Amino acid sequence: MQTINEKLRAIRLLKGITQEKAGQYLGTTKANYNRIEKGHVDVSPAKLDKLAELFGMTRAQVENFQSETEKAKAEAEHLRNEIAQLKRYISQTDDLLTESQTFFRYLFELLKQNFPGGGEKLISLSQLNQEWARLVSFSIQEYEAHRHESPLGIAKQRDLDSAVMGMRQQFLHHEKGKIQ
Repeated sequence: MQTINEKLRAIRLLKGITQEKAGQYLGTTKANYNRIEKGHVDVSPAKLDKLAELFGMTRAQVENFQSETEKAKAEAEHLRNEIAQLKRYISQTDDLLTESQTFFRYLFELLKQNFPGGGEKLISLSQLNQEWARLVSFSIQEYEAHRHESPLGIAKQRDLDSAVMGMRQQFLHHEKGKIQ
């Protein structure tokens, strides 16, 4: 954070005003004004008001002034925080995708194991629907115990719920078409 002296120097340079002109405006010499900018002399409220007038600013604007360097530092810090947060999200997304793929591989293997012939023999949709309902009810019961352990757990539950609902709808749709 810049001191008032550093802010006065930054504003003066930004406005293209010389130390000599600033010193004259305050009724002092260039050397004395230089001592103000270096922080060797405290700036009185009256001098600060006078310099603000010279710079075409209010005292509050001078006191709250941020140089481009300070703005860049603040923006860089903000961007570093945003990047860190995005990296955390990406990491969680990768974990979720990996675990979702594992779940669906496991589900596929369970379906293959529970049908005669390792899934190679044709079965009716009603048999598949019954087996699916049995597997889903088991997995939902097991999953309930760990449902809200973490944000990642909640996302997994939503993913599982969506997959279950979608697959059940497909089975029901096919069963309905078969009956008609």
